[in-house]
Amino acid sequence: MKATSTFVSLLIIQIGLFAQNITPQLLGFDEYQIDSKKYGEINYYISSDTTSHLKPLLVYLDGSGADPLFQKMESGIASTVVIDFQRLQTEYRILFISKPGIPFYGERASSPNPGSSIPHEPLDYTERLSRDWRVGSANLIIDRLVKEKSIDTSRIVVLGFSEGAQVAPKLACENEHVTHLMMFGGNGLNQLFDPIITTRMKASKGTLSEIEAQHQIDSLLLIYKDIYANPTSTSDRWWGHTYKRWASFSTTDPYQELLTLDIPIYIAIGSLDENSILSADYIQLEFIKNGKTNLTYKAYPNCDHQFNEIITENGEFTSATSKINAVMETAFDWLKLN
Repeated sequence: MKATSTFVSLLIIQIGLFAQNITPQLLGFDEYQIDSKKYGEINYYISSDTTSHLKPLLVYLDGSGADPLFQKMESGIASTVVIDFQRLQTEYRILFISKPGIPFYGERASSPNPGSSIPHEPLDYTERLSRDWRVGSANLIIDRLVKEKSIDTSRIVVLGFSEGAQVAPKLACENEHVTHLMMFGGNGLNQLFDPIITTRMKASKGTLSEIEAQHQIDSLLLIYKDIYANPTSTSDRWWGHTYKRWASFSTTDPYQELLTLDIPIYIAIGSLDENSILSADYIQLEFIKNGKTNLTYKAYPNCDHQFNEIITENGEFTSATSKINAVMETAFDWLKLN
């Protein structure tokens, strides 16, 4: 369970955008805003299309952290968007949503003080970011787009990556328009269980003694008690996030929400993703136990949270190769058939 957001480099040079200020329009998106009494200001971006013919809607939910969707780096441009949105724009109307107080393009969030684990966040993000905010804002936008845009309502796809995969099941449960669900690097169980699983596995491998492991787990449980005792706190933090963020993402287990859905569901996970691989595996067991057949589940051996294939020799890391493009290609091939 990483405290940082999903972050992948883009070959922006190929589309002539290197060293330019990135705008939604430059990437082929129109910018909109909703002022909600409940959720505050919501900024979202829908792929531009001058035609009026119906297109499916693809809702993209990115990973955790206060990073803009597109970030300025010394080496160029990077992004939390892992799909080939330029190619997919020909087939789908694509929706991106900024987190509260976060611009479409800007500097990557970083700790204001050396050695600090607290990222540099706008106050708006700190105060408003929660699972409820992410689900509620996406809900409002989808309902608006169905009314105002030329959307093929027979195919409204929600795709969540990392934290976005924690948002996606609840969104699919709450929005009746969602017809397909795709999750990458998400959990099946409570996120707070992941560090406990990881600690037990380290003990079983001998990298931690049983005494050390138990001490760490006891410490984790003390933190969890504090989080649940202060579920709306935005001043208390753990692993780079506010208690409000942790509590909101840890009130329900995603597998329970998934079981209520009858729409096609696709889940992909890396076998080396210590964030969530075991709790994601549990989803399959629950679907089998309950006789449900609407889940397609694919685990990628030797891949981490961001679907980098990790190569080791004699137990030591040697190299990593990104498999994200192949992972997404396989997923969208599934989507075409379902």
